[in-house]
Amino acid sequence: MNYLSFSIHGNADGHNEILEILTNFLAFFEGLTTNGGSPNGSNFLEGISSLANVHPLLVHFPIAFLSLFVVVDLIGTAAKKTEWRSFASGLLYLGTVFAGLTVWAGMQAAETVPHGHNVHAMMERHGQLGFSILALSLALLAWRLRRPVEGWGIYSFFSIILLGVLIFGADLGGLMVYKYGVAVEAVAVSAEESHHHAD
Repeated sequence: MNYLSFSIHGNADGHNEILEILTNFLAFFEGLTTNGGSPNGSNFLEGISSLANVHPLLVHFPIAFLSLFVVVDLIGTAAKKTEWRSFASGLLYLGTVFAGLTVWAGMQAAETVPHGHNVHAMMERHGQLGFSILALSLALLAWRLRRPVEGWGIYSFFSIILLGVLIFGADLGGLMVYKYGVAVEAVAVSAEESHHHAD
C-alpha cells in the first residue's frame, strides 16, 4: 500500500518557523492517513471502532430528544405557548426516527452480543421497553400530525407515560452494561496501576 509521505525542506539555517509549522501540520496529516486515524498509532475514533454494534451509539438520541419533547411540550401546554409546542413537535419527530433506528440496532445487538442466562430475561425486557417507546412515540406523532393537541388531557398523560418508559428502559440498559458487563471488554487493572481521585 502506498502511503502519503511529506517532507518540507527549509532554509539552510533551519529556523524558518512557517516551514516548521507546515512540516508539523503535514506530519500530523500523514499520521492520520497511515496509522489508522491517529498520529500516535491508535485508531481514529477508537471508542466507536471498538463497539460491538451501533446500539450504544444511537441509544442516547431517542432518550435526549423524547425526554426533551415531553418536558418542552408540558411547559408549552402549561404556559399556553404555541411556539414551545411547535418546537416540541420537532423533538418528537427526531426522537421517533432515532427510536426506530435504536430498536433496529438493539435487535441486531441482542442476536450478536454474547450474554449469560442471568441477563437474558433482562435483555428481553429491555427490548420490550424499546418497542413500547417506539410504539408510544409513533402514536403520539400520528396523533399530533392528524390534529393539533390543545390543553391537558390524554395526550399529556401518554407523553408522561413515554417519559416513564424511557427512564425504565435506560435504567435497565445501564444495569446490563455497568453491573453485568454486557458488550464490555473489560481490562484488568493491577493494584499498582489503579487510580483514585480521593488520594
